[in-house]
Amino acid sequence: MEQKNYISIKTFCQRHGVQESFVYAMYEYEILQIQDPQGEAMLFEEELPILEKMVRLHNELDINAEGLQAIHHLLRQVEGLQEEVASLKRKLDRLDF
Repeated sequence: MEQKNYISIKTFCQRHGVQESFVYAMYEYEILQIQDPQGEAMLFEEELPILEKMVRLHNELDINAEGLQAIHHLLRQVEGLQEEVASLKRKLDRLDF
């Protein structure tokens, strides 16, 4: 069974200078998941890069939560399309035209 590593929301917010309400907004807009394994709200460490990206977009470009949700959705679509293109390229390579 795979073990999940967590970081507390409080720790993340202190290190990145953001309010906890920002992290909870990202949860409400389904950008990340929040866990509560021992009574303290925690984030999966694997989700930190996307949350850090959202913090940068919010701070540097003043994008609100709704805009961040749209950006997150579009980034996921682009990643899916990139994977599909890579898969199709591999199939074409096997055909060896």
